[in-house]
Amino acid sequence: MRGFTIAALACLATCSLTAGARAELYQWTDEHGQVHVTDDGAKVPTGQSITLEPQRQRTPATGAAARPTVTSALVVERVQPSVQAERVHVLPFQRASHEISLDATLADRVVCNFKADTGASLNTLPRWAADELGVEIDSDTPMISIVGVSGQAMRVPVVTISSLRIGTLYVENVEMAVLDTMSSGLLGMPFFNRFRVAIDPGKGELRLTEVEPGALDGVYAGAGEEIWRQRYRELNQRLAALQKAREAVPSESETAAQQYFERLDREESKLQHQLDELDDLAQAAGVPARVR
Repeated sequence: MRGFTIAALACLATCSLTAGARAELYQWTDEHGQVHVTDDGAKVPTGQSITLEPQRQRTPATGAAARPTVTSALVVERVQPSVQAERVHVLPFQRASHEISLDATLADRVVCNFKADTGASLNTLPRWAADELGVEIDSDTPMISIVGVSGQAMRVPVVTISSLRIGTLYVENVEMAVLDTMSSGLLGMPFFNRFRVAIDPGKGELRLTEVEPGALDGVYAGAGEEIWRQRYRELNQRLAALQKAREAVPSESETAAQQYFERLDREESKLQHQLDELDDLAQAAGVPARVR
């Protein structure tokens, strides 16, 4: 609701009026010299000088109009909305610990422990938590390549958790890679890119100050440009590999390889669907075309 303030209000001269309702009239002249009158102060243009007068009333004796009391040079100004204070979340963890361990509630029903790691390039979720959340992981689930602790590359599914809550902090649509090899989750840079981060190990406090979406150059929905490029690169490389596999079959063998082609078609359709979904996410996050 927008309010108005009336600045430099001159005192109204005292005037004897008969009983009855008393309303004020606002009068001003626009830039074209046209005079306007209204009894609704909300209709007066911002910053406009006005005259303020009571409505004319007839006296019971003669029916003559009462002489109005006039004040001039009233300026109507819009009240500027106050700047919203930054939201700061203070998350406690064990003092002087070698790690920051936080318990988070996922989708308002499953509690899972997470380690904070600002050096990690992705968020991870243990498989048991995904199962308890009822997250369906099948052949259509997007996959990404990561390097495990053994140094070996592996492909893991990526899911989106509807919400994550830690104390006063509440974040929606958090993307996580699902791992079978971990009992706890990991919150990496795609999560912490949403905040300015300060750590006080002496007090055991992690202070997260919310950052306006789009305030960080090169970061979209928490993920940096390289993460988005990697996702596109992997899908496009797999689509190109399918095309090469299709072209490698000799034309005289196409009839015999019909089942093989059908399998390639299914895989290509699945990858194209994942690419379309990634495009939708990138569009919503404001990822520029040069990154895709």
